[in-house]
Amino acid sequence: MATGVTQSLILQPSEFVPLLIEHLKRNAEIKHILARRRLGFQLKGESFCYLIIKGNGTIHRSRDDLLMSTFTAPALLGLDNLYRREIDAYIRTLVPSDIVTLKMADVHNIISENQLWEPVAKHMMIVCGKLFRSHEHLSAPSAYQIVRAQLNELFNEKPEIRENMTAERYIRDKSHLSRSGIMRILAALKEGGFIELDRGVLKNIIKLPENF
Repeated sequence: MATGVTQSLILQPSEFVPLLIEHLKRNAEIKHILARRRLGFQLKGESFCYLIIKGNGTIHRSRDDLLMSTFTAPALLGLDNLYRREIDAYIRTLVPSDIVTLKMADVHNIISENQLWEPVAKHMMIVCGKLFRSHEHLSAPSAYQIVRAQLNELFNEKPEIRENMTAERYIRDKSHLSRSGIMRILAALKEGGFIELDRGVLKNIIKLPENF
């Protein structure tokens, strides 16, 4: 890992996901979903939860397509649908993925029958902590500070995620900063020898200055 990057707490997986998936996927149908497919958390009044068995992708806010998070298997998405009627978000696969789709009523029954409420609660506490840290990064006082934080996040992503998105697209989708502004900062960082890009894909971070 580059000297200017520390391990991101936001991207560390929840330790409770394997246990929950083990119970939730029993007797469930695993479907192969193609790359670049969009999956909603609600359809015709029915709420859904997704078990990502294989693959990776992104989670976006529906109303403006803001990139809220990435995911890599194994992942459990949509548990906050248990008591909410709608999640303003959707999933987009980046690569062909194996996914289980479950109705929230079935998820509720499985959790209750197997006494999984404690690991569910702990998992959701981890998710809430990640969302709080992510919001802190995106509310930085300057465009450069936002770009800097997102470059660190991107470099900490799994290679399957990092190699499938340009740095500019990753930052713009997560922050809604202008493309020209992001490109200007990335170009300056590359020219200064702070980062390495190949066709827009982040290959290495040498060391990002605190201010720029």
